Amino acid sequence: MKKYTVVFSLVAALAMILSACGTAATPTATQAPAATQAPAATQAPATVAATTAPTATAAPVVPNANIKTDCAGKTINFLTIQPHQVAAENLQTLFQDASGAKVNLTVVGYDVVTEKAVLDVTSGADQVDVVEYWYPGLGEMVQDGVLENLDSWYTTNAGWLNTDDYYQDYFDAFTKIGDSRYGIPYDGDLHLLWYYKPLFTKYNLQPPTTWDDYLTDEKTITQGEKGAAYGAAIMGSKVPLIIIGTFLSRLGSYGGSFFDAKGNPVIDSPAAVAALTALVEESKYALPTPTATGFNEAIAGWLTQKVGMMEFWTDLGSMSADPKSSKVVGNYGVEAMPAGPGPNGVSIAPVNAGFAMGVSTGSQNKACAYEFLSFVARPDIALKYNMVVGGIDPVRKSTLDNPDYQKFIDPQIAAAIKAAHAHAVFWPTSAIWSQMQEPLTDNLSLALTGDKTPQQALDDTQLAWLQLLKK
Repeated sequence: MKKYTVVFSLVAALAMILSACGTAATPTATQAPAATQAPAATQAPATVAATTAPTATAAPVVPNANIKTDCAGKTINFLTIQPHQVAAENLQTLFQDASGAKVNLTVVGYDVVTEKAVLDVTSGADQVDVVEYWYPGLGEMVQDGVLENLDSWYTTNAGWLNTDDYYQDYFDAFTKIGDSRYGIPYDGDLHLLWYYKPLFTKYNLQPPTTWDDYLTDEKTITQGEKGAAYGAAIMGSKVPLIIIGTFLSRLGSYGGSFFDAKGNPVIDSPAAVAALTALVEESKYALPTPTATGFNEAIAGWLTQKVGMMEFWTDLGSMSADPKSSKVVGNYGVEAMPAGPGPNGVSIAPVNAGFAMGVSTGSQNKACAYEFLSFVARPDIALKYNMVVGGIDPVRKSTLDNPDYQKFIDPQIAAAIKAAHAHAVFWPTSAIWSQMQEPLTDNLSLALTGDKTPQQALDDTQLAWLQLLKK
């Protein structure tokens, strides 16, 4: 989510997040206001209907054995996001050919997909059959009864699903609330650090291993190029996925977190303030202007040789290698994200997007919707839709390990992705997170514009979070 290309639609929002390398708790149901309770850590919210997949009629279950019976002549509506439109169109064609069904695509901005899915069900419109969702919105959608409970579906289809093949960090973060699952992983989104080799060679630089090194490299390139290029593209546009993602890359690596082990907000901790202070300093030497830089602007700068470094998702490699749109073909490298300073400094792989897919409780064609879900979950189909430049990254190990896929993205990128999973850091998925991210987004933006100091910005966020959680 992620990102994406100027040729194909671009774009794209630490919980459970670490204290150094440990996991921190998110707010519990009893800590949140009654109107916006977060799902409890050990059970699904009581407000969610226990809807299940259609009962299997044959054993052993074979993926899509009933695809023609359930789908031929039917129409299903797939709610997807604009950055993944190319991937969705590819799936549309593959599924229509296999099933005899018609798939209508509803393409919306990644920042409103949760709102659209919730409104479709709560308003009674019930126009959507299959939902692609951004994983931090999972708790909200489960609380509002938008997604079918897939526990029975997972049990029935266990023989061919091979859930061990999913990267387990994605599998749990993207699909699970309490003890139940409500979706399948679809698009895995880790951040890595990309760098343009000619600029590093020109100034005799090495890829940074710490954020201090990053600032030094960035400043050297920007000052040396005098406007012809910049040391980095920093995505700081005032959109939760963008600006919080950029902050998260530093927050986690500095040893900070959103919450402590008891679920209490600690967004104004010394580590968090140091991380934001570093980001503000880095923004002074970045591609102008960070607060107006989103996916489109960052990628445009990168592909035209105007950016020395960029924190970005793993599908940047396939975009960078495309001679039709890229001027950096063969001249880029990829490394792990820089580490923070001091004994608590670590290198993390922030999962700053990440999308999954589920069946809407309002679907009018559930049997065919489940066939679509099974189709997307199949390992052979996953390989096909990952080998299209459409903004999708592997969620299955078998996809990443496939020799054809490794050639498609470059073996060095595949190796970097594998290594990054050991340091993955995720966003919260509690139902209240959609409210909590708004004051953080606002205050991070004010820090980048200089209207608040980093300390003021995070103190104000801490206060807003405490009020939301009634602490």
